[in-house]
Amino acid sequence: MNGSRRLIAFIAVLGMAAWPAGASSAHPPHPTQRDQALQDGCLRSNFGTGFNTAPEWVYVDRNPAIRTASGVVRISHASQSDSVLQHRSFDYNGNLVPDKQYRYLIAGNPGSQTNNYAGNRNDEEFARLHFEWESLTLPFFAWPTDGDRATLWGSWIWDCGHWQSGSENNTGGTTTGEHSELHPLNAIVVQRKNSYLARAGENETDVFVSNMGDGAHAVEQCALSHHPQPGASYPQYDAGFNPCAMNPANRIQPLKRHYKFFIAAPRRPSAGATLRVRVVGRIANNIGTQKVRKRANGIEVTVTPPRHPQGVITYGKSFFVSWSGPKPKTTVLKVTLKSIVIKRADPNPAVPDPSGANWTLYLDLNGYWQLLNTWAPELTTHVTNGEVIAINHTVKVRVPRGKGVWFQVNGRECDEPAGKTVFGIYANLLYPCPANTDEQNPNVFAIFNNDDTGLVLDKYGSARAARGTHTRTSVASTNKFPTSGTINFGSGNQGAGNYQLTYVVK
Repeated sequence: MNGSRRLIAFIAVLGMAAWPAGASSAHPPHPTQRDQALQDGCLRSNFGTGFNTAPEWVYVDRNPAIRTASGVVRISHASQSDSVLQHRSFDYNGNLVPDKQYRYLIAGNPGSQTNNYAGNRNDEEFARLHFEWESLTLPFFAWPTDGDRATLWGSWIWDCGHWQSGSENNTGGTTTGEHSELHPLNAIVVQRKNSYLARAGENETDVFVSNMGDGAHAVEQCALSHHPQPGASYPQYDAGFNPCAMNPANRIQPLKRHYKFFIAAPRRPSAGATLRVRVVGRIANNIGTQKVRKRANGIEVTVTPPRHPQGVITYGKSFFVSWSGPKPKTTVLKVTLKSIVIKRADPNPAVPDPSGANWTLYLDLNGYWQLLNTWAPELTTHVTNGEVIAINHTVKVRVPRGKGVWFQVNGRECDEPAGKTVFGIYANLLYPCPANTDEQNPNVFAIFNNDDTGLVLDKYGSARAARGTHTRTSVASTNKFPTSGTINFGSGNQGAGNYQLTYVVK
C-alpha cells in the first residue's frame, strides 16, 4: 500500500545524520502533471492490478535509474494490507520528509491538490515520499522509528493502484492522480535519533543493502517490456505480462557499484578526545565490504556489493561512533510486556470470521522492532473476545540523558484470502499471516483488505517518566503522532478498543 531544511537544518544534519557522500543537485524534472502516470504505464484498472494483469507499479518517466533521498522518517509501521499476488510478505512502510534537494521526488501540485498533495492532510503520505520494502527482505534492525533520519536508495515509481482521493479502492472518489514513491528500496541507512542499543556516548547508524527487489521490482521491469492490450474486457497488459511479473528470477534488482555516506560523531567532549568506531554485523550472511575513513567530526563509509553477484545478496551492519574519555550518563531500562487482553477479536464484525480471528502485532521500542506473535503464538492461531494472552518478555533499553522512550504497538487482523483460490487465482500466504480459506468479504473491492487491530503509542520524555506499570487500550490508527499531528494510516476508527496491553518499565 498501500514523506526547515535550510542552513540551520543542514547544520543539524551534520551533527546527527548519515549523509550521502557526493550528493548531487542534478535530478530529473519534478512531475507536476496529474495524469503523467498514465503515460508511464499505469492503466487505472482495479481488476488489472488485482489480478496482476496490469502493473501495480511503474517507473516515473519509465526510467529504472536508482534514486537517492535523505530526510526524516515519519509514521513508521508495517503495512495493514498488501496485494497477495505480487507479495510474499507484508511490506514495511515509511514516509520521508525529504531534504530540499530531494523534494523533486514528491509528485504533484500543492495548489491543485494532485498526486502526493491530494486528499486529507492527515494521511500519512500527504506531501511526503512514501517508501516500502517487503518485511521478509528488510530485517527489523533496519526499520526506522518515527523521527529517525534516513538515506534511501530505490526505484522511483508511481503507485498505480491508488488514483482517487477519498476512496481507497478508487470507487466514487475524485481523480487526483497516482502517488510517487520509492518502492522497492535497494539500500537504507538509518541514523538513530534514540537508539535502544548504543552504549553510552555512541551514535548508531544502521545499514542494509540487498538486490532482492521482490515482486515490486518484477512488476516494474515487466511493465517496460510489455504493453497494454487493445480491446480487452478490462484495461490490462498483453498475455505475457503476468507470467513475466510472477517469475521469481525477475525479483533480483541491480545495485549501485558503491553506497557512500557520512556518519557524524557525537559532540566532541574535549580537544584531546579520539574518534572510536565499532562495526557490528546484524544479519547471518553479510555479502559485501565496507571501507571506513575517519574525519574530524565523523566517518565516511563506502559499502561495496559484489560486482557479479550470484543469487540474492544482503549486507546488514551497524556503525557505532563515539569519542574516548568520560561518557555521558545512560539509564538502562527493562521493559517487560506482560499481557494482552482481547476486547474485540474481530474489528469489523459485519464480515464475520468463520474459523476465528488471526492477528499480527508489531512492537517498536526505541528502534527495537519485534513481531509480538513470536512471543505470543496465540495471536496467530486465533484470538477470542475476553482472551488473556500472556507475553512475559523483557527487552533491555539504554536511554541516554536527555532522551526519552518511544513505545508503539499496532498491526492487523488477517482477513485477506490466503492459501486458497479466489476468482480462479491462487492467493499467496503473506508472511506473517496464516492461511485464511473461509472468510471472504462480499464487497469485491474490499476482498483483499485486512482489519485494523488498533494502535498503542506512548512517548515518554525521559527514562524516569517511563518507569512504572502501564495498561493501555488500543486507539484508532487515526491518532495524534508527535511532531506530525493527527495522522491516519489505518482504517478510520476500526482499531479503537480492540485490545488492552500491559507493560512494566523498571
